[in-house]
Amino acid sequence: RRSVVIVLNKFKQKLSDMSKNGVTIPVKPIMLEQLIKRQTEQKDIKVEITSTKIVIKGTVGDVSYKIKLKPAQMEKRMIVFEIESIQPIDVNRDDMIIFRNPPFSGYTKETVKMDFNSWDIVKKVPVGKIKTYEMNDGVINLTISL
Repeated sequence: RRSVVIVLNKFKQKLSDMSKNGVTIPVKPIMLEQLIKRQTEQKDIKVEITSTKIVIKGTVGDVSYKIKLKPAQMEKRMIVFEIESIQPIDVNRDDMIIFRNPPFSGYTKETVKMDFNSWDIVKKVPVGKIKTYEMNDGVINLTISL
């Protein structure tokens, strides 16, 4: 009986810490690459995460592209990114098929919403929203508040 109380107290403390500090989940470039590759017509996908932006390179049909996204704001479990640049520059942004499927949930000519619920690792934390995020070279660390 005493050991059950100890285990329950440790669980309560861990839950209290998680409620106060949130749960940090690392999102790596390969995870984003895999989600984009699920989309039809997407080939040669390569994602780079720096401390200030996400760079996505790929090919759709015969057109190679490069997109730079800069984080602008958070909404629930999404981060809204400003489209910093798209190459080739003459590409019609309305035709950017890449932004119509997970992990992207919407876009305008200036912004893209990335829904982090597209990742199974984030789905494992069923409640809460993004409290903070930090982009380091090679990873986005999301902190989900409970």
